[in-house]
Amino acid sequence: MNLLRHLRPACIRLPLATLPLPVGEEETAAQTARRRADEKELVLREIAELLDASGEVVNQSKLIRDLMYRETQTTTGIGNGIAMPHVRSLQVRSFVIGFANAQEPLWFDAIDGEPVDLFVLMAAPPYDDKVYHQAYKALAEVLSDEDSVAALRAAASEQDVFAAFRRHWR
Repeated sequence: MNLLRHLRPACIRLPLATLPLPVGEEETAAQTARRRADEKELVLREIAELLDASGEVVNQSKLIRDLMYRETQTTTGIGNGIAMPHVRSLQVRSFVIGFANAQEPLWFDAIDGEPVDLFVLMAAPPYDDKVYHQAYKALAEVLSDEDSVAALRAAASEQDVFAAFRRHWR
């Protein structure tokens, strides 16, 4: 499946504007949990903004709500410094993919407990299941390839991101 037609240059951000929140002196466990939740919310807000640049988002604030709800179900931080936030939402007109690279790794509640620096995102309307599942599988294949992940981490331009994905999606 060639997903490059769903990845728009406007939906690529190198780097994310979101930075890690400062750690307080003698931070309690509750304060750490709150800081991490706030950091994840900031990332999700920026991701929704990024997807909105596609022109396919109906309501950005509702998309943020849908992304945040999706994360309460189970984290999309898949480990190895990678997160794949994805959601099916009525707030998206058609399937869209985005990519972002963080300046500094951010807390995203990844399954390996490590911070995340690569974000590959996708959103689709709820009735677009076939494309959504095919895309998820195709993205998972790219993100399991060490050379592709290294190329995405090193990407300095939108063309570099397209080149890293193009190896798989022809």
